Amino acid sequence: MFRQLMKRIATAEALPPWSIWGAIGAMIASFVALIFGTTVAAILPASQSSLLLGWAIGAALVIALVWFTRRSPRYWPSLKLGDVANGAGDNAFQNVFWYLLIGIGLAILLDIIGRGVVGRIAPDLELLDLYGYTQIYGEPVQAGSWIVVILFMVFLQPIAEGLVFQGMLLPSLRAAISPWAGFILTAVAHTLFHFVAYPPPGSGNNTFLLWAGILAPFISAIIYGAVRVYTNSTRAAILTHMAFGLFAVVKLLTLVAG
Repeated sequence: MFRQLMKRIATAEALPPWSIWGAIGAMIASFVALIFGTTVAAILPASQSSLLLGWAIGAALVIALVWFTRRSPRYWPSLKLGDVANGAGDNAFQNVFWYLLIGIGLAILLDIIGRGVVGRIAPDLELLDLYGYTQIYGEPVQAGSWIVVILFMVFLQPIAEGLVFQGMLLPSLRAAISPWAGFILTAVAHTLFHFVAYPPPGSGNNTFLLWAGILAPFISAIIYGAVRVYTNSTRAAILTHMAFGLFAVVKLLTLVAG
């Protein structure tokens, strides 16, 4: 399987019907959408999940942007949102099981490595603000906040980032530059986007900053890209990311309950 993955990464992709600048523009628009979303959330009454709500609004705008600009028959098939059974199983249900298993396995692996690096299990960067709020003020996570957490981590963020990075940027860079260089550069772009959009708190802990802000997101981006290339399905990468997000929600639940 690993040898087959390496072979597929090294195989050139067909140039998608959008330009590489169109894909980069979608990535920039995603960041602008997050800024707009957090601005809107700041206007609303303050709550413990205000920042997450802003990101959720931004991610929803990104999904809407891709839908309205790429839904024509010229673009939509190239986003690879169908399910392709390239060695992932014998049927669609089996494929979904493997994608979800990869996402959960990735989350567990990163937590194991992260505990060895920083000495503790920490919430994902996107959930640190909410976790810190509960620790500072001694409040439980409210029901409304859980709804926002689940919507953002399990649905909106995986879909938005999957469409932009695995759906648009990855095939563009692999076709325009080279298969391997495009694969790595997409992971780097995904990592930089996370670092800027969801910056680690200024704790002064450089080890935590390096791990949680750069290395862990880079490893995750590599896995999502590998799933996309191996299966030729952006939907597979999105499902993998969804499982990763679901694990992050469960982890937060255990941390605030403990």
